[in-house]
Amino acid sequence: MKRRQLIVCLAVLVVITGSCRNWLDELPLNTVTEDQAWQNGSDAEGAVAIAFAIFRRALAGLTKDDTPATTRNGAWGDHFFWGDARSGDWITPNNDGDWQASFENRLIQRTELEPLTNWRLFYRTIEQCNLALEELPAITENFSEERKTQLLAEARFLRAMAHFYAARVWGDIPINLTARNVEPLGREPLDAVMRMVVEEAATAAEGLPWQYEGPRKTVMSRGTKGAALVLKAHAHMWLEEYEDASAVLQQVIDSKVFRLVTVDEFRALFDTGDSDETIFHLYYDESKGEYSDYYGHIMTYYLSNPYTPRTNLTLAVPRQRILQIYPDYARDRSDKRVAAFFESVDFSVSGTELRPIHADPLQNGEREIMFAKFRKPKDLSYSRMDAPVPVFRYADVLLLKAEADARLNRIPEALANLNAVRQRAGLGTYDRIDQPLVIEEVLEERRRELIGEYYRVYDLVRLGRLHEFNPDISERDERIGAGFVPVSREAFANNPNMTQTEYWQFNQ
Repeated sequence: MKRRQLIVCLAVLVVITGSCRNWLDELPLNTVTEDQAWQNGSDAEGAVAIAFAIFRRALAGLTKDDTPATTRNGAWGDHFFWGDARSGDWITPNNDGDWQASFENRLIQRTELEPLTNWRLFYRTIEQCNLALEELPAITENFSEERKTQLLAEARFLRAMAHFYAARVWGDIPINLTARNVEPLGREPLDAVMRMVVEEAATAAEGLPWQYEGPRKTVMSRGTKGAALVLKAHAHMWLEEYEDASAVLQQVIDSKVFRLVTVDEFRALFDTGDSDETIFHLYYDESKGEYSDYYGHIMTYYLSNPYTPRTNLTLAVPRQRILQIYPDYARDRSDKRVAAFFESVDFSVSGTELRPIHADPLQNGEREIMFAKFRKPKDLSYSRMDAPVPVFRYADVLLLKAEADARLNRIPEALANLNAVRQRAGLGTYDRIDQPLVIEEVLEERRRELIGEYYRVYDLVRLGRLHEFNPDISERDERIGAGFVPVSREAFANNPNMTQTEYWQFNQ
């Protein structure tokens, strides 16, 4: 078993918002003691808000301000590296060496990629949740029992979410459910982590509302009953507990809280997250100082003028791959998502002028089609972009349930949810009934619908199929852990029990 020392971190250097900001403003960071930090309802609100703020930073990624082992000048959006980059669908049109190394699974050969291997902020999130779960029950001042129950459930949800997210990235990871833990904790088997997530998410769901009051883009950055149930279902899928996953996802469907929005409503869904389809996302709010100030938000790597002043593309899906992923569009242009997710712009126009957008989203050459799913208003601002980073949305729920039902050979149920997503995209009904074909069609529909939303690598790794789509990973390599990210050298400090994932022991 692999063990790692976890460091208690009550307050970390994160950009924080709302009541969280007020909580830290009470006293300077270096003078806040635990006695002062857990006195009333405002402190409790701030403590949980801090945990969510740390988690947002964990997905954005470490910078050279966090660790001297990297030369990064800002957060790069590591959620893309982890969830999409190695899927085999992406290229780097401007031949960026770091992105190319990530595509080829060379994750420890460039210092700028070293932060990808570091789980520090996930465990700071977990530790903050542990502290909240320990301290909040004793708070009574200006703190109703109803709100206490909700905040405790939110902390439990986020603790489970942080474990879940880290497990998809690193595989076997430590489980930490105790505040102030300084014992070296071992990497538990992936199945044990997912079992814990199932149990924690189920408990959290009991104390959470389906919705909070306020704009959806804000409240869906918090834990809700829907988010906890979807988290639970995803963990069941990793455990191959398809009956349980299907039942949990049906609860989300039956709630009627969420819906598939129309293609015309995609801009609200992807630009702001203020949508009935959003279940859980991390919203980076420029007005509150949450942004990447180096190359801008991760979304800008996909974009060029007229959406940003950048004159080239760093990340894109090549034209032939788009046509492969969306065969209906290749055949008769019927898939509405291609025009919603991709754009061709006039690269002959200089970067200081607005480039016209072509009517045909795939008009440009093989390497010059812009991935525009997360495009922003054409104001040429990019250094402080705000945007949601999606985690769960309703289309994912329907397609995940379709997969679970197909694996249970409940083909009519699977087809109903599969076709709901297809029909929203303007496609005809899929009516094959052979179980293997239905399963494969559901997985391909997840690829089409959720492209660029940090799902694809996780789906492939969960199924042991990453090697089928990434030519730089063999079937043998995937069996010994090539689909997971190597563990940072930092985790080995003062920890004699830590060992590296098998594949990465031989690929230093």
